[in-house]
Amino acid sequence: MKHSLHGLSETQWLALSLMPGLGTTRLAHLWTYLDTLHQPQSVEASLFPELDESSHSESAIDFQTLRALGWPEHTARAVMLYLNRDKLPYEAESSLQTALDWLQSDDQQLVFRGTGNYPALLGRISVPPTFLYVKGQPSAWDKPTLGMVGARAASGYGRKIAEQWGMQMSQQGFSIISGGARGIDTYAHQGALNAQQATVAVMGTGLFHPYPKQNIGLFQQILEYGGALVSEYPLTTGVRPNFFPPRNRIISGMSHGVFVVEASEKSGSLISARYALEENREVFALPGRVSDPQASGTNQLIRQGATLVTSIDDILAELPRSVRSPVGDVKQDVSALPEGKVDVSGFSISAQTLVEVFQQERIGLDFDALVRRTGLPAPELSQTLMELELSGVITNAQGQYQFSA
Repeated sequence: MKHSLHGLSETQWLALSLMPGLGTTRLAHLWTYLDTLHQPQSVEASLFPELDESSHSESAIDFQTLRALGWPEHTARAVMLYLNRDKLPYEAESSLQTALDWLQSDDQQLVFRGTGNYPALLGRISVPPTFLYVKGQPSAWDKPTLGMVGARAASGYGRKIAEQWGMQMSQQGFSIISGGARGIDTYAHQGALNAQQATVAVMGTGLFHPYPKQNIGLFQQILEYGGALVSEYPLTTGVRPNFFPPRNRIISGMSHGVFVVEASEKSGSLISARYALEENREVFALPGRVSDPQASGTNQLIRQGATLVTSIDDILAELPRSVRSPVGDVKQDVSALPEGKVDVSGFSISAQTLVEVFQQERIGLDFDALVRRTGLPAPELSQTLMELELSGVITNAQGQYQFSA
């Protein structure tokens, strides 16, 4: 860790991040300030008008500068003591040694802003992490990326969509970015793994405390398939509820678009969607029943302008052509399908079952008849019928569902 980044070594940046009272935002402001020293003075003056011309040098880190950047007095003094005398507070010194030991492993590293491995899209958000702790392969985000998020208490329908579409988008050349949480996140990652493709889990904890514990096996699989576990928090950071919302800006920041599968009106997934909108990224939402609490958030997103999606083709159509892989532009020739048959590759498993029933019967069937013929629970059948209606495969005429293909 000997590279110099804006006048500080990587080890020094790491040590600064471990100072008591210093969060990721203040560290990012210091990076941005030092970065502006390489730009025209007019740019710096507009970003940091409180800093005078006496600070204009590559080593312009002094007590007054840190205070002007909003750093607490005790933190600023501790930083200057470290930079001038190489003395750290005991807690920071211990954490620094722990991190340096961790970095001895070949598959564990820090990825800094401005370096080749840093996610290019992430560097464009308003407050990018100064560096990321990465366990696994940074190459996992070298290809086009799609964020997939949603409810922890996901429905069976939502879980199936997340897993199936996560697999299909991976097969189309996309890397799935999610948060490793229970529910939709888990199934999105699992879909990518089913396709034997890399996926990235962005943690809201330090990498010594992957959360949730029941997903330890999933995290190991992510590493085995060339993916990565990522965090901006120090390694020993435990579970703190207020750390998860900022984590969401990294999920959206790394992604060309964010797909919200299921979400209540107060879901943290909506935070990811808001960040995506603020950073001019595409937001996709799966529609759901108006009576379903886990669909209220996604339906709200659609009302606010998110793209309603009923298959991965809807996602691919909205993403910039420049990020679509060659695989993603290959469409199945529907005209080659047998007459009366429908391409069901983009549908949920329940929808595929239902399509088979309609293809066999070719008559209108009411809800009760469909329950008997498919064996699907009524709530799941309702979701599936909506999926097929929105896709134009069936129509509903006074309670009689009719195959329209």
